[in-house]
Amino acid sequence: MADLIKTVTDKAQFQFLLDNFFSGNPVYIKTSSGSLNLQYLGYSDGNVAFRIPLVKSLPENVVVFTRYKTNTIYLSMKHVERNEDTFVFIPLKFQIISESRKEDRKLVGIEGGKSIIYMNNLISDYNIERALSTSQKKIDKIKEIAEFELKKKFDYFKIVFMHESKGDNRLKYVLSTSKSIFMSNLNVDPDPGKEEEYNFYVNNIYKADISLSSRNRYISEATVPIMYNKIIPYGYLQVNSSQPLSDGMFEVCRRMAIVIDQLLIKNKLFSPMEERFLVADLSKNGMGFVFREKRHIRNFQENGKLCFDIMLPTQKKSVIGAIVRNISFLENGIIKVGCEINSMDETSRTNYEEFAG
Repeated sequence: MADLIKTVTDKAQFQFLLDNFFSGNPVYIKTSSGSLNLQYLGYSDGNVAFRIPLVKSLPENVVVFTRYKTNTIYLSMKHVERNEDTFVFIPLKFQIISESRKEDRKLVGIEGGKSIIYMNNLISDYNIERALSTSQKKIDKIKEIAEFELKKKFDYFKIVFMHESKGDNRLKYVLSTSKSIFMSNLNVDPDPGKEEEYNFYVNNIYKADISLSSRNRYISEATVPIMYNKIIPYGYLQVNSSQPLSDGMFEVCRRMAIVIDQLLIKNKLFSPMEERFLVADLSKNGMGFVFREKRHIRNFQENGKLCFDIMLPTQKKSVIGAIVRNISFLENGIIKVGCEINSMDETSRTNYEEFAG
């Protein structure tokens, strides 16, 4: 079923709508750079007042919106006056959109007909680590499958997940950077421009790994991150050899890391959250999303990593990786998580930038 949309222009109903939907509820104002939180102050003599902190000026025509149960209420207004952080407007019309279950809500006649945007299939590195820590038997079985193939090609190999070795320097490096390590031959000088990378590896990783530094026979290494959906790192695959490693062998490792992730997903170790989250504002490089239920807060921490997908108003999908930058507790029990986008494949980026600009 389509969303039900009701437009109200009868001024006799404005007081009722403002008092019942905007009073005491979180309200947002739509601007060119996103949506900002504001507070409804009251309605009198045909004017409505809102408190909007940290804003010095507004365009003449603005739109604010709030949510009530399954309804989203949009108010189109004309800006007429400002006194410090209090702004006065003339309300022009309301649009009340009743959401049809399991469908994106469509906004018609406001801001060019854009849809409300939801995050779907959201999963965090916290969710992944928790799943790994409670599924050791499945993990060991998948390791056996991978190791059976690896021992055909490499002298030494190791698979480590994020819950298994907190003090592991390789793990810290992979989780923080999502980057691979490739030292094709430690017996020769590094290529020009690679000296810093080489020195970091020798001093911070190789020397700290007693299992390698005590055995002088290994002269090469390839370590590749194991990543959920190629976005969130949660472990690594390491191989070492007594012979130089070629680019082809590094590619073998990279593909095996992808296979390991696919096997874990196939065995249902990772489950994205069933809930979808309302996007409050977005830009080219980041977005904020909101929710009320405090039980969700444990899934997010500052600098934590996220993976999710969104269906854009252009009816195109983007799969996004992001880093949590801030968590705010707004008025009326709303929790807002702000995140910075750090990963998208080419198709997702094209789709997203087409909408976000």
